[in-house]
Amino acid sequence: MSRRLRDRTALVTGAGRGIGQAIAERLAEEGAFVACADIDGAAAERVAATLPNGGVGLAMDVADEVSVSTAFARLAELREGLDILVNNAGIAGPQEPAGSTPLDGWRQTIDINLTGPFLCSRAALPYLEKSGGAIVNIASALALVGWTNECAYGPTKAGVVQLTKGMALDYAGRIRVNCVCPGAVRTPMIVSVLPQDSELEPTLAEYGKIHPLHQRLAKPREIADAVLFLASDDASLMTGAVLTVDAGFTAG
Repeated sequence: MSRRLRDRTALVTGAGRGIGQAIAERLAEEGAFVACADIDGAAAERVAATLPNGGVGLAMDVADEVSVSTAFARLAELREGLDILVNNAGIAGPQEPAGSTPLDGWRQTIDINLTGPFLCSRAALPYLEKSGGAIVNIASALALVGWTNECAYGPTKAGVVQLTKGMALDYAGRIRVNCVCPGAVRTPMIVSVLPQDSELEPTLAEYGKIHPLHQRLAKPREIADAVLFLASDDASLMTGAVLTVDAGFTAG
């Protein structure tokens, strides 16, 4: 079995379910000790308890500076350093056009989806610079193309792409910073934004058809595989990269 991340420590935000859980599991399979951070601390602990190399669950609100600092301080008590940060935590935000989007929904989406990766990266940088580590940010295909009723979510994910590029240049030679832009993935988040009167499976199947390669939604593990690549030494020449994992959605 490959052990590309043996003896490394990773922190994954939003690891209590969905893509974040899949990322935590995939990094652990490759030998990493994974700190699973989530606003739902109990969910983070449940995921951490299943990991093969041990792990720890951390309650963390990525939009709150004190919460982020507290979680990183707790990790520092348990591990000597940090090698990998995956900024995955995010929300869908209001599903409205700009004229109908409430200001509090706009602000919350920015706070979690964009300020969150900034705060976590800032907290992680002292550790990552010592280890020569890597940051992987989770953006979205909607950072690259427009979509109806996504005036909050898309801009925050476009901001994640630019945060990635800026940090990659600022810390070149010390750490690597890359991001993944998934297409639609079958997770609790995508289910939560479906129209309430829709039938689940037929509606998800329609979403899948916008992805030319397989005409289906991605599986969380397929996104986790891309994150693993960027976090590992296999991507040693990559920084500032935007890796689109969307089955061809943005190609057209």
